[in-house]
Amino acid sequence: MPEGKLDVAAAVSFHSELTARIGQDVIIDCEKVTQIGALCLQTCLAAAREARRNQTRFKMINVSDPVLVQLTSMGFTPETLAEGTT
Repeated sequence: MPEGKLDVAAAVSFHSELTARIGQDVIIDCEKVTQIGALCLQTCLAAAREARRNQTRFKMINVSDPVLVQLTSMGFTPETLAEGTT
């Protein structure tokens, strides 16, 4: 799904991709993601909360070390993000 930087410039299209999947399981393959910013992280959190409400899955897979460092610096891991809680 996404690739490169998930930053402010990518936020609108990323949000649209996730919104199109409401009611479905959302598996984000981060293999080609090099960076994640706060706005796209918030978008993921909203999608995870929506998935929880709809009793569907939200999961991030193949998260690289640099992206994992960025997530943890903002207080998340792929697992806690999937839970949809802060």
